[in-house]
Amino acid sequence: MRRLVFIVISLLVLWYTVHAVLSRFVGTCTMGDTDRFVAGIILGIPAAVIAVALLQVGQANTSRRRGIVLATLPVALVVLYLWVPLAISTGIQGHHLCGSEFDEYLDTRSKWERLIPFAHVAAAIALLLSAGRKLHRGISHSA
Repeated sequence: MRRLVFIVISLLVLWYTVHAVLSRFVGTCTMGDTDRFVAGIILGIPAAVIAVALLQVGQANTSRRRGIVLATLPVALVVLYLWVPLAISTGIQGHHLCGSEFDEYLDTRSKWERLIPFAHVAAAIALLLSAGRKLHRGISHSA
């Protein structure tokens, strides 16, 4: 059962990462369309939340489980690398999700969409912290 938990964690982290990366790059921003960002968060964030919860529950005491937890760290760093600049651009500088060249398409009803990059940043940080905590616990308990 423990092995199954870590396989599920791996699949959930992979699912989240694929949707986070694809929603960042795949699609067009024709007339400021942000549907790809919304789809990425709807499909990806729940998987990240479940993975974080499972990381809190599972025990990483074998080398294979530690490897799965270690694999979560670079994947979360990739998501941070991709989404932190967009979070700064949209959330702090006030630009459109598609870039500053689309600022003419900003309107009051789409302001909540500026939070999408922050959600990805928060999910990646939660994955990093959970995996790091799990790794630290697994090493300290086996030593």
